[in-house]
Amino acid sequence: MKILKLIGKILLSAVACVLVLAVLTIGGLNVAKYGIYKEFYSIRTNICKNPGLSDGFVCQGIAADEENEIFLVSGYMKDKSASRIYITNEQNDSYHVSLVKGGEAFTGHAGGIAVTRGTVYLASGKRIYSLPLSVLLEAEAGEVIEIGEGVRVNNSASFVFTDEEYLYVGEFHDGGAYQTSHTYMTPSGENNAIISRYKLGKLDAPDRIYSIPDKVQGVAFTPDGKIVFSTSYGITDSVYYVYDASEIIPTEHTLDGAPVYFLGECIKKIKGPAMSEDLDWYEGRVISLSESASDKYIFGKLFFANKIYSLDYNG
Repeated sequence: MKILKLIGKILLSAVACVLVLAVLTIGGLNVAKYGIYKEFYSIRTNICKNPGLSDGFVCQGIAADEENEIFLVSGYMKDKSASRIYITNEQNDSYHVSLVKGGEAFTGHAGGIAVTRGTVYLASGKRIYSLPLSVLLEAEAGEVIEIGEGVRVNNSASFVFTDEEYLYVGEFHDGGAYQTSHTYMTPSGENNAIISRYKLGKLDAPDRIYSIPDKVQGVAFTPDGKIVFSTSYGITDSVYYVYDASEIIPTEHTLDGAPVYFLGECIKKIKGPAMSEDLDWYEGRVISLSESASDKYIFGKLFFANKIYSLDYNG
């Protein structure tokens, strides 16, 4: 019996040591992240909680509606049930709607989301789905919302951004599991993805094409004339790239009747924690969020990556 008690004490001590070591390691990494990503944290401001992270929801898109003082967060479910859109605000009042298509649960990736002029746009599976913002504002928590058939666009439709005039639809290419077919040799090297610009209300044909780098998760065309990209894949660093929109390069290429443009030189590059997603514009700053704290990936919960945040890229 004494031997068993001794073994039990040794095991408990070992477990306790492992737990203490884990706590110290995580605590140390939480301190170290401010040095590793010094510039990112120096220009970052938390806005509110990123909703749904403990509900099996995997966030992908973010859109701000300043008039109604809300944020829309789109994404899919870990258990492959109907994809969702969460509606939240700076006071963390949130609820969600579940999406159906043709009466059946819509389990698509529910990638980027954008809102302008009272219309919400959702990018997923080479299509753009649209619905009135009022439908989301008037919905009950957990209500099922029909998104219709959507409109087929000329790229994979992984993310979307809108202003008062255009809808920008972009695709994600990583060279592995996610492949596209829009390769151009640019002054900065080979690009394999595009953003297609459409006039609002005219998604039948783009009027401009931008050749973009790999691994873009979101874009913002800002009022101060910048193009900002959020890039990430897996557990590697996220990188935010800033370009001057006035420095885009016209080319002799066309795609579906629209002229193709290359980006100029990158004017700023900001490294941040893994798994950054979509971008939007809110109160003079770009906003984003991370999927790393979702129940699918978990590790972001240990590093407090559970906020919708803004970045002052001019800071």
